Amino acid sequence: MADKRFRDKGKKKLSFTTENKDLTEDIMEVVKAGDMHSYANSDGDIPPLPDSGPCTPAAKKGKPEPSLTELQDNIVRLVAEKIKENADNLANLIKKNADTIEALKESSEFLFNEVQDMKKEITAVKKKSDDQQKIITDVEDRLNEMERYHRRWNLRLYGLQEQEGEDVKQRVIDICKTVIQDPGEDLRLQIDISHRIGRKEDGKTRPVITRFTSRSTKERVWKCAKNSEFLKNKKLKFGEDLTTKDKESRMRLWPQIEEARKQGKKAFFVGAKAIIEGKEIRM
Repeated sequence: MADKRFRDKGKKKLSFTTENKDLTEDIMEVVKAGDMHSYANSDGDIPPLPDSGPCTPAAKKGKPEPSLTELQDNIVRLVAEKIKENADNLANLIKKNADTIEALKESSEFLFNEVQDMKKEITAVKKKSDDQQKIITDVEDRLNEMERYHRRWNLRLYGLQEQEGEDVKQRVIDICKTVIQDPGEDLRLQIDISHRIGRKEDGKTRPVITRFTSRSTKERVWKCAKNSEFLKNKKLKFGEDLTTKDKESRMRLWPQIEEARKQGKKAFFVGAKAIIEGKEIRM
């Protein structure tokens, strides 16, 4: 039993010696290969592993970095190119705008000349129109005066009820005799014609227009009719035979006549003229 333990112990010692020898040989091979630092010092002991720096691969060789001067030159060159590009674009835009402005200027000058010519034509036409309007107004006044003169021999009678188969002229003669209160005067020769005017309508009495042969007789009847009790009782009324223009003038002046009469003033018409307290009123 003792021999067996001795043999086992010898085997373990031999194995340890062999393992140390193998390790030493491995270390020496590594040192010879230059991959590690020396694992042994001068007295043959195995030292602790030395500190080793980070295993950083060597940097690859590339292009050399540009200097500051080169960078500045490149920046200046790029800025100059950009400025030139913008300047060219701006120059093109300015030229385009200048061409457009020139075209607009020519168009505006053309339109201005056209407007000036049209103004001259309009001025000439307006002057001609004004002259013609004056002529038309003058002609209208003359025609109205002629028509007014022609109507001075006429009187209109309102309110005379219509009768079937009536003799209008004889009825008017009888009324005029009563108005002037001269039964002995023969008015058949003083009245030229007497008839109704307008279209006959149910429920409407048409006025009667009478033309006298003597203006003096017409004025006599007209003067007496203003204060005739006979006409008031019969609800009859004589009126002047006015022109259309004179009627329009009276319509415009009537509110002033009406207001003056409400105030107790003496107001009346003479033809197309309005007279208030002896003064002619104009629009």
